[in-house]
Amino acid sequence: MRSEKKIDSLIKAAKIAKDIFASVSVKIKPGAREIEIKRAIESKIKEKGLKRSFETIVASGPNAAKPHAKVTERTLRSGDAVVVDLGVKYKGYCSDLTRTVKLGKINAKMEKLYETVKAAQRLAIRNVKPGLKIKILAALAQDYMRKKGFGKYILHTLGHGVGKRIHQGPRLSEKNERFLQKGMVITIEPGLYIKNRGGARIEDMVLVTAKGGRVLTR
Repeated sequence: MRSEKKIDSLIKAAKIAKDIFASVSVKIKPGAREIEIKRAIESKIKEKGLKRSFETIVASGPNAAKPHAKVTERTLRSGDAVVVDLGVKYKGYCSDLTRTVKLGKINAKMEKLYETVKAAQRLAIRNVKPGLKIKILAALAQDYMRKKGFGKYILHTLGHGVGKRIHQGPRLSEKNERFLQKGMVITIEPGLYIKNRGGARIEDMVLVTAKGGRVLTR
């Protein structure tokens, strides 16, 4: 369990990441380049006198099929799904936020994939509560995506803890026997990735409270 001061710093870090994405999102459009979006995000971080908590990801079209894609010079196109993953450090504490932006009309399979990720994330967030076994929460989201026919496109766990390190315990794995505890800050970030086609990931930071999960990045 974290002190209130530490939780306040994580809440602030989450808000800053959310605000930066909101301010830069208008630049995510056909004709822009991945590297330009990354630079715009990191410029905003520097303007605030802060540092990024990890290397910013901007992955468009087929590049989005890689969960940890490296930013390229690729130009964004209509029909792309663009995965943007960013975070900042505030008073030593990290934030982590991912959004998938659809540019115009994407193809039917990618649209279904995106909607499946979104629904899986909402399902998981609704079920966050202290005392819940982590593997049960992870299985809720991952099984939902499997039932929709996307099981082979799951390439990572549901999420992780966030604190002074961007990735720390607990790991939201279907094998984790630990329980969620009040005061934990975790990410809920289901993702699906089709090689050479594209992918989608939606990630929010969630504070485990006595009443359930409080989303910090919305």
